Amino acid sequence: MGVHFRTFSSVEAIARNEWNQLAVAASPMMEWEYFYALEKSRSVSDQKGYYPCHLMVFDDHEPIALAPLFERDRAWVEFGDGGLLELLSELTGIPFSHGLVGSIPYTPVPGYQFLHGATADPVRTSRLLLDYIDFYCESRNLSSSRFYFISPLASHLDALLREKGYLRLTTEYSLWFNHHYAGFEDYLRSFKSSRRTKIRRELREIGGQGITIEMVSGEDAPFRYYELVYELYRRTWIKHMGPRIPPFLNETFFRLLAQNFMPRSAFAVASQNNHRLAMALFYHKSGTLYGRYWGCFQEIPFLHFATCYYRPIEYAIEQGISRMDPGFGGEHKLLRGYEIVPAHHYIKFHGERQRRVAYSILKQMKVQTLIA
Repeated sequence: MGVHFRTFSSVEAIARNEWNQLAVAASPMMEWEYFYALEKSRSVSDQKGYYPCHLMVFDDHEPIALAPLFERDRAWVEFGDGGLLELLSELTGIPFSHGLVGSIPYTPVPGYQFLHGATADPVRTSRLLLDYIDFYCESRNLSSSRFYFISPLASHLDALLREKGYLRLTTEYSLWFNHHYAGFEDYLRSFKSSRRTKIRRELREIGGQGITIEMVSGEDAPFRYYELVYELYRRTWIKHMGPRIPPFLNETFFRLLAQNFMPRSAFAVASQNNHRLAMALFYHKSGTLYGRYWGCFQEIPFLHFATCYYRPIEYAIEQGISRMDPGFGGEHKLLRGYEIVPAHHYIKFHGERQRRVAYSILKQMKVQTLIA
């Protein structure tokens, strides 16, 4: 039979072991269980403009590569393009937002990549996937294909995507790197004296109130922790987004994490006199700790920094974790030892008219300054 392709309309249609055998070297959010939680909870659904179209490559009957994809009829909450596609659609009347999207929904973290088997050539399999994506978009009259927050583990994709006609947009992102610190004090010594003094003062204020912060693995955490994180996620959402816009994720999503994603999860739990004050949820794999959701039951100065940054950094040093990804945004991270790195996103326009119009407008908008 040779090389052939198949698209799947849900993650459930692909065997868990087949998917995860291709995701061994990928971020935890690229694993079957995470996409299952998103789709099964209907956090990702047709009502929200997500139509799963996961593309798998087979060599005879053996799966050799997989691109988790969604057909989208809108570009909202894709983060990486800064609203560019929606603006182009509004200006021209051309449905640029109607396209094929490779991303980890609602997860603006540089972790997306094409998945491939251990013995497969990633350049060859990626080229096969990109060729089929062109065919798929053109045969269905889709106006764009786009990939957001490409993983640094997939460095080969940059040259291939640009070769295939994708524009690369770059945004700034923050990561913490473990520069072989011997301990938390060694990490503090990496700062100038004034910044080191401020961090120590913040930690003293937290400790002086009898607040302790414990790191708990997902497998050791009670089911109740996942319920509490959902409650705190909702609180944080309403605080920043208001009550009229529903949260991206729902209670079922967090319940499915508890059932299927425990080995990849960890919690930072802040307590005072045996009462929980705040929690943060992390994912981890292959030497990287990913900070995802946080919330507090009581607003206390510096509690956020201690729960989401200082204690997890201390934990990362203790465990020999090489880097921590705190999530998107936040200038305050740079004051606590995080470093700026680039995050890359790629867009291709399909159809001669679409390409001509899009490039003309992008040139007028001087968007080419964002294209490296």
